[in-house]
Amino acid sequence: MRRLHAVSIVLLCGCVLASCATRLPVVTTPAYPTYPFPTVPEELLGTRAATEHERAWLFLQAGDLDEATRLFAATLQAQPGFHPSGAGLGFVELARREADEAVAWFDRALTLSPAYLPALLGRGEALLVSDRVDEAIASFQAALAADPSLTALRRRVAELGFTALMDQVALARAASEAGRDADARAAYERVIAASPESSFLYVELADVERRQADTDAALGHLERAVELEPDAGAAWVMMSEIYIARGELDRAEQALLRADAVEPGEDIVRRLASLEALRREASFPPEYGEIETAEAITRGQLAALIGARFETLLAEAAESRTAILTDARDHWAYDWLIAVARAGIMEVDANYMFQPERVVSRADLAQIVVRLLRLPADGRVSPTAGSRASFSDLGPGHLSYSAASEAVGAGVLQPLEENTFQPGRAVAGTEAMTALGRLGGLVGGGR
Repeated sequence: MRRLHAVSIVLLCGCVLASCATRLPVVTTPAYPTYPFPTVPEELLGTRAATEHERAWLFLQAGDLDEATRLFAATLQAQPGFHPSGAGLGFVELARREADEAVAWFDRALTLSPAYLPALLGRGEALLVSDRVDEAIASFQAALAADPSLTALRRRVAELGFTALMDQVALARAASEAGRDADARAAYERVIAASPESSFLYVELADVERRQADTDAALGHLERAVELEPDAGAAWVMMSEIYIARGELDRAEQALLRADAVEPGEDIVRRLASLEALRREASFPPEYGEIETAEAITRGQLAALIGARFETLLAEAAESRTAILTDARDHWAYDWLIAVARAGIMEVDANYMFQPERVVSRADLAQIVVRLLRLPADGRVSPTAGSRASFSDLGPGHLSYSAASEAVGAGVLQPLEENTFQPGRAVAGTEAMTALGRLGGLVGGGR
């Protein structure tokens, strides 16, 4: 309030209107053309205060801020309730970029005349200088209430509101990207309170809430997003992901179908196919779900993986073959054991024993992979023809070399440390699932 204090000193000096007769400047180009003239109320027009007020404004527009200050102050000294000159001093301080002092003078003028348009406009500009955007918008909105015909100001308020909103959105996104989910959530909630009709904000908030495991809140906000914008494909996709994580596959499918209606594409097709695979897996025996975490999978578990992933391929290969298993009638994966045996992918011994509890080695898996690669399908040629790999621990004379070399050459299996194959090493569940996933990309028919 340094400037306000300085003006008070001028007031106390007893500057009277009669002593302010200074030669008027000639203003051809106003120094501050965007400043609105602090108009004088009709009942005060023609008074000496009004005349001196207009002279002070001329000095301001001539760029002589000191003389403008003296004249506005003298007018207030003579007539303390003359609020136009209070606003005039606000514009002087605004010209000096003393925003706080300017706001104080505009507030004084508005105390005397709450709907005084020039003070409302000047106050808004001063608040913008101080980067107090929300307060500036409020001041401009009050000016619009006083004069609704200010269409240019209405556009400016909308632009300021949008800019302020996007600044807040940027802060919310930065918090989200930095992993500060609590801060991001609070920021999005503030932004939504200011712009409750913006669909994308609900989607971004839902993403934060999903990471916080608050899926009920996330789904509620996604539903609000699609209510505002039914074509919000991202909202439908996120909704499907949450439903899948919750095991609500029917709802997930409905969300994906809505997404497909909005933005059809390969991504949605893949998601629907994956959903169908999940639906099938949901009907599998509970033992199937234990395969992925198994440290060493058994032949029965591997047969279940192959049977589930390559059902069509196995059926085509089986044709009219029969299979007899003497040791697996009560096994939970019996149907899959029969399917891989009939297709010749996994063999039984001379006593028709499948040995479903025997642990699968990497050599066993390589042999099975090669058999799957060589299954006839629509007349295709084996994708591994001519592909071979070598290993530091497995020479060409080893019984497992040919299958290991072909499986690695096809990219289905991977060599281990120091380019070893380690044929006797047990196969973990994740390794088997990864290998069969790669295999599905080569032969088709994989799930």
